[in-house]
Amino acid sequence: MSAPAADPPKVEPKAYTDPETAGPDFKVQGEYSGPVPGGVAGAQVVAEGDGRFLVHFLTGGLPAEGWDGASDYQGEAKTSNGKTTLEVALPMKLSLKGTSGDGVLIGIDEQGQRGVLKRAVRHSPTEGLKPPRGAVVLFDGKNADAWDHGKIESGLLSVSVPNGQTSKKTFRDCTIHVEFILPFMPKARGQGRANSGVFVDGRFEIQVLDSFGLEGKNNECGAIYSLVAPSINMCYPPLQWQTYDIEYSAARFGKDGKKTDNARITIKHNGMPIHVDVELKKTTPGNLLPDNAEPGPIHLQNHGNPVFYRNIWVVPKD
Repeated sequence: MSAPAADPPKVEPKAYTDPETAGPDFKVQGEYSGPVPGGVAGAQVVAEGDGRFLVHFLTGGLPAEGWDGASDYQGEAKTSNGKTTLEVALPMKLSLKGTSGDGVLIGIDEQGQRGVLKRAVRHSPTEGLKPPRGAVVLFDGKNADAWDHGKIESGLLSVSVPNGQTSKKTFRDCTIHVEFILPFMPKARGQGRANSGVFVDGRFEIQVLDSFGLEGKNNECGAIYSLVAPSINMCYPPLQWQTYDIEYSAARFGKDGKKTDNARITIKHNGMPIHVDVELKKTTPGNLLPDNAEPGPIHLQNHGNPVFYRNIWVVPKD
């Protein structure tokens, strides 16, 4: 009797960090916006690998730029013979033309009226924000001395080190600015798609994930991991720089060590408020420290994906 066949080795989905080598699907995926018959619309085209895409057609425009927050018509698209076509379930047939970066989404309604949505590459209003006076600069591209496992790749801070990156300095009440970029991983899904995280005070993880085009749940980008979902999913497409701007007030403890007030946090993702003065009643999973009065570090999680950071600074308030 022959031995049972061994299971094939698991192949991890490829992660692309360079747009020039990311393939034709990368040139199709992304955000589009523009006039359509009867108004304005936005579209988010999410790559799923092998020339397949999920498409969200958003009435009014893109998130934070006119979308009504409710109308999300979904469809599928596929590339065949160099042309990508799609059809969305509303009174409009859509054709995404070309995979060479022409970046145009054509819509034609039942009356034959034509609408044109053009590729939109958005930038956070706080991208490149300079640290103010009194800020503690944790990373500016010059060195990674502020981190316990400092590793720089192409001028960026890499989390691809054992246990991720943890700041040597600790903080309590503070303002935090972080910029990150996610790899393009079209065949990955869920928590395997460009996963990392920014831990505030060593206790509370703000999820970092390629959640472009997803619902925006409490384990997706911008979430206070497992506790609170973002009020709106502001995740940009992969290989675009994104920002978190965080206002944090640490928990208060009495002389007896008992907590008197919970920590609170406000977060802007790509300039848009997604959490406003949220009370943090417990720590998130993976916390580095217990919930006590000890000040905690900034921690950047390594989840096995090539996520990179830049322009990280903290302004202590105490």
